[in-house]
Amino acid sequence: MAKREIHVTESALERAGAELVAAWKATEAGESVEATDRLLFESWEALCAVLTPKRYELLRHLHRAPVRSIRALARELGRDVKRVHEDVTALEELGLIERDQATGQLSMPLDEISSTIRFAA
Repeated sequence: MAKREIHVTESALERAGAELVAAWKATEAGESVEATDRLLFESWEALCAVLTPKRYELLRHLHRAPVRSIRALARELGRDVKRVHEDVTALEELGLIERDQATGQLSMPLDEISSTIRFAA
């Protein structure tokens, strides 16, 4: 099962930086570093700015039925092509949507997105 974790914590930037530095040092020392597959957000507002209700609907649709283009996706969702393009771009940058380089087909390969919201450090 493909899964992505989302963490909301005030120290997200510091945490990401510390993990990067630790991985860098371990790699330089010849140690293997386990890849992580999670997204970090500083606040609930930052998460909601990225995962809007329309983008959630888009993710669910792509999970059920990959599409050949943004235009086809917009038509299936009954939405404006420009707005769907903006949403796809944002979600693709986060790794929540994949685009086949040969065909351009869009899909959402994850079976689960789990989130943790930390109220105190």
